[in-house]
Amino acid sequence: MTEIGHLDVRLLRAFLVVAHELSFTRAAGRLYLSQQAVSAQVRALESSLQVQLFERTTRRVQLTPAGRVLRDRIDPALQALDRALVSVQEVGASGEWLIRIGHTPSAAHRLLPEGVSTWERKEPGLHLRGTECTEQSLRPALLSGRVDIGVGLELGAAGPGLVGRPLGREKLCAIVGRQHPLARSREVELSDLSAYDWLCWPRTSYPGYWNALHALASSLGRVPILHEAWLSLSYLRLRAEDLVMPQPASYADHLPRGLVAVPVNSPVTVGYSALWNPRSAPPLLDLLIEILAESALRLVSSAGPLPKPRTGEREV
Repeated sequence: MTEIGHLDVRLLRAFLVVAHELSFTRAAGRLYLSQQAVSAQVRALESSLQVQLFERTTRRVQLTPAGRVLRDRIDPALQALDRALVSVQEVGASGEWLIRIGHTPSAAHRLLPEGVSTWERKEPGLHLRGTECTEQSLRPALLSGRVDIGVGLELGAAGPGLVGRPLGREKLCAIVGRQHPLARSREVELSDLSAYDWLCWPRTSYPGYWNALHALASSLGRVPILHEAWLSLSYLRLRAEDLVMPQPASYADHLPRGLVAVPVNSPVTVGYSALWNPRSAPPLLDLLIEILAESALRLVSSAGPLPKPRTGEREV
C-alpha cells in the first residue's frame, strides 16, 4: 500500500480541483495547466493509490465512492496545510506568531489575563489576541477559522467538528446594587440568594451558563425567577431593584460603579473549558491549554458540579 506521506501534494491538489469542478477542462483553467497535464496528474495519483477516483465518459466526469471519500477527507487537510504555510511565511516575515483566542466575557476577568501573562514570559515571540464572543458565536468562529481556540464559562459539550477540555472551576459571588439588603454582607449563604429574583445573560446567547444557573436555582427551597438581560440593562436593573446576579468570583475584578460583589459561601462552582478545531489547531496549542489550566487552578476552591434541576420543576 502506498504511504500517503510519499504522495506529491501537487497530485492531491489537482485531484481536488477536478473533484470540485467535475471537469478536466475547467480544472486545467483553474490550475493554469493543460488538460493533458491535469489528466496525467490524476492518473498518477490513481496509480499510486491503486484505486480509481473518477468515472470518465465523453459526456461527464463523476467521482467514484473512493473518490468521494478522498475528496471529503483530504480537502480540510489541504486547507489546514495552506493555512500553516501562510502562517510560517508570516512568522518568517515578522519574527512573530499570533494565536487568536475567542472568549466569553467571564474568561476575561482573571483567567485570560493571568494565562496571557504566563504565556508571554514563556513564549515572548508568540502573541495572543483575544476576541470576545457569546457562547453561541464561539463555535461558528472556531469552525470557520476566525479564532484558533475558544475559552469560556459553562460551555457544555464541544459539538460537531470540535474537541474540548475542562480548564478549572471557580466559586461564585453575588453582584448586587449598593442599596441592596445584602450589599453590606461580608459573605452570604447560597440560600440567602433565594429570597431575590436573579439576573442572567440571555439564554439564546449563553445557554450553558443559563442552564447552570437554572439548575442552581432549582436546587434551592424557593426557586428564584431568572430574568434575562444584556450587560448594560443588567447594571441599570441591579442599581434600581433588589435583584441578584450570580457570577464567578473574579467578576469583582472589573465591577462597575454602584455595584457590590458579595462572596457566596458554598461548595458550588462554575467551570471554564477550552474548545478548538482539531483540523486547524495552532502550533503550541497544548502548551497554551496547559498554561490556561494552571491559571484556572488559581481560581479553584472546592470543585463540584452544579446540581441538576429537580424532576418536574418549571423552567422560568
